This record gives sequence, C-alpha cells and structure tokens, in this order.
Amino acid sequence: MSLWGWRYTWAALRETAAPLLARGAAAVLLVSDSVAEAQFEVLGAYNARGTYGLDSAGVAAPRPSRAPVLWLPRRMLDAARAPSQRLVARISSESFIYPTVNVVAAVPGTDARLRREYVLFSGHQDHDGVRVPVGGDSIWNGADDNASVSVALLAIGRAFARHPGRRGALFVWHGAEERGLIGSRWYAQHPTVPKSSIVAVLNGDMVGRNAPGRAALLGVVPPHRNSAALVAMALAANRRVGHFALDSTWDAPTHPEGWYFRSDHLPYARAGIPSIFFTTLLHPDYHTPRDEAARIDYAKLTRMTRWMYATGWAVANTRTRPAVDAGFRLER
Repeated sequence: MSLWGWRYTWAALRETAAPLLARGAAAVLLVSDSVAEAQFEVLGAYNARGTYGLDSAGVAAPRPSRAPVLWLPRRMLDAARAPSQRLVARISSESFIYPTVNVVAAVPGTDARLRREYVLFSGHQDHDGVRVPVGGDSIWNGADDNASVSVALLAIGRAFARHPGRRGALFVWHGAEERGLIGSRWYAQHPTVPKSSIVAVLNGDMVGRNAPGRAALLGVVPPHRNSAALVAMALAANRRVGHFALDSTWDAPTHPEGWYFRSDHLPYARAGIPSIFFTTLLHPDYHTPRDEAARIDYAKLTRMTRWMYATGWAVANTRTRPAVDAGFRLER
C-alpha cells in the first residue's frame, strides 16, 4: 500500500469505532490487520499532533470524543492480552494564537468602466512545515501542495503587470488553508476591494503532478457548478492552451474525497461569487515528506499556469461578467 493509504486507513478506523461508541462503549481498542499496519508510522506522525479547534472566521471546533479510541498494530496484541495490563494516558489541552497572513496583490485594469472590477487568482501558501519524522524525514515540503500554485500565481501576476486586462487582476495567497480554509474564509468575508467587484475566482491547489496530459477542473458538475459562463471560459481556454483531458469524477458530490469542499474557492462560492478550482489531483506523496520539488512535473505546471492565465484573461476582458447560476446551492 502506498503512503496515500493512510487516509483510507484513518477513515476505516473512525467508521469502525463510531457504531461502538454510539452503543455506549467506554473505550474502543482496534487491532489492525497487516494492510492497515503498513500505515501505522504515517498515522502515528499525524496523531502525535492531537486534534485542534478554531474559534475564528466562523469555524466550529470539533466535538471531542466521549470515549478514547486506541489503535494497536497486530504485533502488540500479545502484550495487550497479558494479565494485569494497565493503560496510562495523558490528555492535555491548550489555547494559543496561530499566526498566519493572506498576501494580496493587485494589477489595475485598463478600461475606465471595468478597471474597478477584478478577476481573483487564488492559492494557499501554507503547508505542514517540520513535523514528526516519517521514514527519517521530518520536513514536509509541500512542493505540489501548494508551492506549485504559489509560483503559478507569481508568473500570472507578472504577465498581467506587463499586459493588464480591461478588468483588474487580484492575487491572493491565502494563509492557514491547511488548518481549515481560514485565510480564504476571512478574505471572502473581509476583502480588500468591494466584494461586489470580484467577478470570478480562479483557485488552484496542487497543479504539478500525475499524468502529463490529465488534469481536473472542479465546479463544473452540478451541484458544484455555480457559473456556467465561467466554466465555459475555462473549458475554451483548455482547448486553446491547456489541451488536458479533464477528469470530472472528483467533482461529483458522491466522490469519497469531497475534494470540492477542501480548497480556497469554497468560501467565495458560498459568498455567491463565480468560482472554479484547477488541480492535478492527489498522489501518493500528498501530505508526506515526499512531496518534494524534484518530483514536480515542471512542463505540466507550466501548462496548468497558462491555462489558469488564459481563463483569467478571458474573464478580465469579456464585456459581460460571468453570472452565478440561478438556484445554485451546494449539497452541504
């Protein structure tokens, strides 16, 4: 099983424990099989952080479990069964301020009537930094997630600075995306320009990996599509400059990853702003120390950047701003 398998192991542990807790179990002790055990080191690194709640930007804190859930690898089962075994656990809680910022830049438009409207290019500039070592490596680089989009926005910004569109271009590198979309939730509520002046959001998250000719555009399939006009511009731009075969399966509300709800376009879509999400999707190195710069497909990253730019250029120069679909409503 790849390093990516930890995500599904974690979900399986939660799903197995939930009905037992619902029936009043005082504690749950799960013993894994050999497949899940392969993910023990990675999950151990994640769980060493504990859980956290957030009290800003309208984010609700998670409810604590009523009873502990413990996971043992099979190799520890005999020790757990030995007579007179005791478990001693220490649980601590602390409150602290998590420092983060949004980095915002703007390029004014050239049209006297449209220059105070903006197409917003979105990405996030945080990752997990230095963490508990996995396989001896403690640096969780985040090259694809999301340095790939951070540099893409720099290139797009340089292009707009040299040749501005009729509308202005706004660039937002959000902070604290990994902590729950905090930066984008804040900026969608407190933008540095009038909210009504943001005509579209083009968000990117992980745009430098996987098969060279494949990519995904989320916000295309209802109920996630909130602007057919914006989607049409993005698809036309792909035909002109991207030439990607697009995978729409991750945009479906039934997809187990719920990928649409996990990046910075979401708060803008909820605020009624036309929004789409460019990505090359998950890979086995996602949220591991192996997400390194050497693994980026730079030719693909360049194509993805040109696709985002061409879409934004179309939005910046169209006479009529893209409209929000009537009746848009997300499933959750």
